Amino acid sequence: HSTCNHRKAQVAKCHSRVAPSAQSALVIARAKMSRQITQPINQVRLTNVAVVRMQTHGKRFEVAAYRNKVVNFRQGVETDLDETLQTDRVFTNVSKGQFAKNSDLKTCFGTTDEEEICRIILMKGSVQVSDMERSAQLEATTKEVASMVAAKCVDPNSNRPYTVSQIRDAMQRAEFCVHPNRSVKQQFLDCVKLIRSKDVLSLERAKMELCIVYDPSSACDEEEVIRALKDAGVASKIDAKESGNGAKRISFLADPSLFRVVDTIAKNECGPSGRLEILQQVVIDEGDVTFASEMERKNDISSSKTSALAATAEKSNQVEDDLAQMTIADTDGQDEDDIAEARPISARKSNKKAQKKSKKAKRREKEEAAERQARIGAEKTRQAERAERLGLDREESNTADTGRGGSIEAKRACNTCGGSFSAAQYRAHFRSDWHRYNMKLKMSGAAPVSEEEFLACDADAFFD
Repeated sequence: HSTCNHRKAQVAKCHSRVAPSAQSALVIARAKMSRQITQPINQVRLTNVAVVRMQTHGKRFEVAAYRNKVVNFRQGVETDLDETLQTDRVFTNVSKGQFAKNSDLKTCFGTTDEEEICRIILMKGSVQVSDMERSAQLEATTKEVASMVAAKCVDPNSNRPYTVSQIRDAMQRAEFCVHPNRSVKQQFLDCVKLIRSKDVLSLERAKMELCIVYDPSSACDEEEVIRALKDAGVASKIDAKESGNGAKRISFLADPSLFRVVDTIAKNECGPSGRLEILQQVVIDEGDVTFASEMERKNDISSSKTSALAATAEKSNQVEDDLAQMTIADTDGQDEDDIAEARPISARKSNKKAQKKSKKAKRREKEEAAERQARIGAEKTRQAERAERLGLDREESNTADTGRGGSIEAKRACNTCGGSFSAAQYRAHFRSDWHRYNMKLKMSGAAPVSEEEFLACDADAFFD
């Protein structure tokens, strides 16, 4: 022990001989060495990294890319490889920093050019998309779909487009879900169908202004072309005129869904010289709205609705007249006696059916009333037994109180077992087997028993 103390004293003496400046220099040198060890200059930290993996020839290859650039590179939005990859090296394990061997690259890809191999891995490899990147992609797709709907659809009453915010609100109310892997055009068509089917917003595709151009010398009948267009569903005004170069033009407005049908009509009816041209992709009303134009538009809408209702009423009246004529024609072929005999038969049949139904209904009502009375009687019996049991318990407790000298104490009742107890009896009752037994019965859905019934029955098997 004395030897250890002597050595400690020598070490302390040596430290005291070192100058303070030398001690501070030693501390600074150690700090520099620690920084150099934990943070080397050649260390590349892979932050915000998306690992793209590819399995081929039984080996795994990986590249380190930026999270928000892999999808853009695959879609062709980003073409610069330096902006997509964090490093242009091919790894076997990015997290451990293990590079792929040139012999493996030559065997699996047929080349050792790492830039070309990185492009192959980026296009064909599997990448794990983060939640933030997925939400950003869904938001961008939703915005594209809403913008396309706002650009190509109009209000059928005013022929004016909606704003993007109105379309997005309608998409949300219609519960339209954007799919990240489907094309925007297909989702645009599905969105329009869903909004129209759920009647969330008054919406329709904007009309296209088309024109059929054909040579007058060809065997093309203008009336036949116009009739074919009307049969195909072109409801707008069809204007036929000659152009400056001698060709004839038939211009009209059509729904975009009829484009292929109209193109087929132009080729079949006008021959090789006939062709279909698009004059305007989307026909909408632009500019400020004036009061006079708005009133005129509303009057046109009301007049069109009135005419449609009148046409519907006329059709219904015509159908009723046809049915009446058919009934008269059927009755003309029968004798009056046959008709007179047929009417009582149908009436008797209907009366019999009604009587059968009424008998069944009365029988069912009687059965239900009997069941109801039986339930009411059983409930009254149970309540009477319970009241009798509670009354008996009260009488016994009152008798015991008067026997003790007539002093009346404050009583407490047990809601489970019934009966009233003094303060001391109330605490003892809750610890008794009778109360525990009734609690078990209550939890199992059975009615509680009195103390006499409890003492008479064998409760030991119930507690086991």
